[in-house]
Amino acid sequence: MSTEVLSKADDRKIGVLKLKDSTVLWSVVLFVAAIIVRLIYLGTIGIPSQAGGDAEEYIALARNVANGFGLSPDGVTSTTFRPPLFSWLLGMWCYWLGSTSLQTMVAFQVLVQSLCAPLTYLLVRDVVSHERLALAGGLFVALYPFIFSNVGLVMQESIQMLLATAIGVAVVKWYRHRTVWRAVFVGLLFGLGALSKAPFLIGLVIAPFGGLLAPHYDRRMLFRQCGIICTVIILVVLPWTLRNYFVSGQWILINSQGPAGQIWAVADGNFIIRHSLAQPLREVPTFQSGILLTYGNADGRAYLTKVNNDLLNEGLGEPLVTEGVAAAARSYLLTHPAYVFKKTVRGFILLFSPDTSGKLTGFLKTRLAAIALFHFPLAAGLLVGTFRSLRDRNVGISILCVFAAVYLLIHAPVAVGGGRYCLPLLPLLIAITGYSFTAYDARTTYIKSRNRSLISTGRA
Repeated sequence: MSTEVLSKADDRKIGVLKLKDSTVLWSVVLFVAAIIVRLIYLGTIGIPSQAGGDAEEYIALARNVANGFGLSPDGVTSTTFRPPLFSWLLGMWCYWLGSTSLQTMVAFQVLVQSLCAPLTYLLVRDVVSHERLALAGGLFVALYPFIFSNVGLVMQESIQMLLATAIGVAVVKWYRHRTVWRAVFVGLLFGLGALSKAPFLIGLVIAPFGGLLAPHYDRRMLFRQCGIICTVIILVVLPWTLRNYFVSGQWILINSQGPAGQIWAVADGNFIIRHSLAQPLREVPTFQSGILLTYGNADGRAYLTKVNNDLLNEGLGEPLVTEGVAAAARSYLLTHPAYVFKKTVRGFILLFSPDTSGKLTGFLKTRLAAIALFHFPLAAGLLVGTFRSLRDRNVGISILCVFAAVYLLIHAPVAVGGGRYCLPLLPLLIAITGYSFTAYDARTTYIKSRNRSLISTGRA
C-alpha cells in the first residue's frame, strides 16, 4: 500500500515538472513569435510618422527623462498633463541603452507588446484550466494584425495592456491562494496601472466590492485583504500626487488631462481652445458620416466656441480660460443626458472594433470581418462572464469583469475611430470569454450528471 502511495506521489511530481517545462516552452515560443511578427511588420511597413498626435509628446517626455530633466515637455517646465509611468519607463529604457532615437523607442514597444503574448497564455490557463484555449489566446495576441499594427507608434497602450494582463493573473492567483503578499502584489499592479492611466484607480472600489460576494464565513478575511490591496494602491499613487501638488499647487491624483476629455466629449473631437483673441478659430468639420456611425456635434462645438470667446473678451488668461471652458463642458454633459447616452452607445460599438491608428485603417472589409469574428464575441463574453461570475460568486473573475466593464464605460463617451482604448483589455476579455463558455459547459455537465444520478436511484 505504501509503495502505491509513493508511486502516485512520484507521478504527481513528474506531472508538475512536465507542466512547468511546457509552460516555459510555450511562453518562450509565444514571446519569440510575437517579436518576429512585429519586426517583419515594421521591416515591411516601416516606422510611421509620430508627428501631430499624442506620440509626439510622449517622445519629448521620454527624451527629457532620459536626459535627466524629469517629466517635462521642454526640459524646463514640469508637467502634470500626462500620466507618468509610460514616459518614465520609456525614458529609463533610452537612458539604459544610451540612445533616445525613435528606433530605440519602437524597440521598447515591440518588447512590451511581445511580453503580453505569453502573459495572456498564463492568464487564460489560470482562468479556464484549458491548455489549448490558453495557447490560442496567446497566439491571438502574438499574431493578430490589429494589435501589432500600431506597434510603431510610441503610445502608452502597450504598457497598459501588460499591466492589465498582469493584474488578471495576479487577481486570479490571489483569490485561489489568499496570502498577504499576493494581496500586496495585486495592489502594487493596480497602483502602477493608475500611474499609466487614471481609470485603473477603480481598483480602489472594485476590490472591496469583490469582498461582498464572498461566502459569510470567508468575508471578514477577504475584506482584510481587500483593505491591504487598497492601501497599497494609495501608497503607490500618493508620492506622485504630492509631486503634482508641489509643481502645480493643485491636488491632481494622476494627471490633469481630465478637462480635455470632457471638452472632447462635448464637441466630439471638433474643438480646440483659443488661448488668446489673436489666435484664429481652427476650421474643422462639424459633422462627418462614417460606416453606420456619425461623428461631430455642431451644437456642442458652437456652445464651447461662444463660452471660449466670452472668456477671452472678459480679458481672462490661462489657466482661467481652460478651466472656464472645462466647467462649461461639464455643464453641457450634465444637461444633455440623451446626447451622452447616444455617445456612450456609439463608443461601446467603436471600442469593440479594431484599432484604426495603424496602417490597416483602409482594409474596411477585413475590419468588419474582425468585428464580427472576434470583437463582438468578446463583448458578448464580457456580458455573459460578468453575470455568471456574480451568480457563481467567483470573486476573482468578478473583479476582472467589473474592472473591464467600468474601464470601458469610462472611455466610451470619448471613443472615436476605433478600439484604441479597448486594446489594453484584449487579453482580459479573451480570458473572461473563455470563462463564460467553459462555465456554461461545466454547469451543463453538472446538471446532466445530477439528472442521471437521480434517475438511477429512482428519485427523478
